[in-house]
Amino acid sequence: MWLFGRFARSSPAKMGDEEFRILLCHGSNKYELTVCGPMTLTDLSQKIEAATGILHMSQKIIFKGKNLTEPGVTLAEYGISPGSKVMVLGKKFDPSEDTDYQAVVEIENSCSRVESKLNDIIPQVNGIHNGYLDSKHCGEALSKLRKELLGVNEDFMRLLEQLDGLSFEEGQGPARQKRKSVVKKIQQLMERSDQLHEDINHLIKSYS
Repeated sequence: MWLFGRFARSSPAKMGDEEFRILLCHGSNKYELTVCGPMTLTDLSQKIEAATGILHMSQKIIFKGKNLTEPGVTLAEYGISPGSKVMVLGKKFDPSEDTDYQAVVEIENSCSRVESKLNDIIPQVNGIHNGYLDSKHCGEALSKLRKELLGVNEDFMRLLEQLDGLSFEEGQGPARQKRKSVVKKIQQLMERSDQLHEDINHLIKSYS
């Protein structure tokens, strides 16, 4: 019975882990952030970036007139408590002013143009598959479509190479994330293209 009672007790909750709200000021803008004492300055900086759009590397965080600079120090250690007012200085990220970000956007626009070529091929292949074209013309039409599709794949590969050739500084998080999303999009489109290539080859065999 003593053992049962011993292990049946729940562990006491850690003190100071409760969440609370602070007021973040950036110029005339004010934000309520939910934080907790064990959070580090780095954690707070990430929340500030999400709320304001000011990149981590561009932030100057001020509390009670003191510039907070130690990333591993907790909010509790800094004395930040419920209702505290924290100020952040820094310029909000503007994609139009980041040339590397814009380079990724240009590649994304090129990707959209290549995607349009792929989307033009798909209904033509489906039409042949559904018997909408005279069978005597299908072989020639499919060979032409396969050649166009090979060009589309080459365009996608070229765009991936351009993205791979871009290099970013440590603080260029948005440009890095943008490149990651465009790479993922191109890879997904190439998977569609590969499947379409298999479908065309299968149809060519059936009409040969």
